[in-house]
Amino acid sequence: MYTIALADDHALTLKRFADFFKNLPEYTTVVEAVNGHDLILKIKCLEQLPDIVLIDINMPVIDGVAVTHYLRVYYPSIKLIGLSNYGDENSLRDMLISGANGFVMKALSETILQEAVEAVITNKKYIDQRMEIDEQQVKYILYQQKERKERIKRIKNEFGLTEREITFLILSATSLTYEQIGETMYVEHKTIHTYFSRVSKKFNISNRQALTIYSLQNGLAAIADYK
Repeated sequence: MYTIALADDHALTLKRFADFFKNLPEYTTVVEAVNGHDLILKIKCLEQLPDIVLIDINMPVIDGVAVTHYLRVYYPSIKLIGLSNYGDENSLRDMLISGANGFVMKALSETILQEAVEAVITNKKYIDQRMEIDEQQVKYILYQQKERKERIKRIKNEFGLTEREITFLILSATSLTYEQIGETMYVEHKTIHTYFSRVSKKFNISNRQALTIYSLQNGLAAIADYK
């Protein structure tokens, strides 16, 4: 039995995917979230992590790319599949570089969704074959993914960043308030200001906007580049 978590801000689409997995006896849906922040909070409440998370790219509060990046850093064992209304290379690139194991276009996705899930469970990459993208493009995207991992590791070591500070940087680049970030990290509001003070001194940056730009440019955080 495999457990599934779903995140999509469209209620009908969320129900559609939940109903799909209800008809497959080998899967159980344990989370239905309406955005990336809701997904993080609900996963934190589980006694056991879900095996697979299906994530819509275009969501409010924390989009699919940002939450994929967060989950890959914070919960590396979870398999992640991006869902999108668009079949463009930007959407695929953003999700794969952020750490997704697969990518599926939403239109008629029921025809391939089980195949996609079964592929990522067995540690394979799955890319919707309906997309017009060749193997060389995919290889280059995966190379960029590897580069980002190495860059994060270098910056973490160079500036002595803790895991909690990395988590703060990811969440700080989203539209969450510091109060919401504190809720997500299970710390008081004032502790989030302490995290900002620490990392801003390490990077010699004076405000949240500049910190967000630095984090995005250096791969410490991610946001969607959808149309």
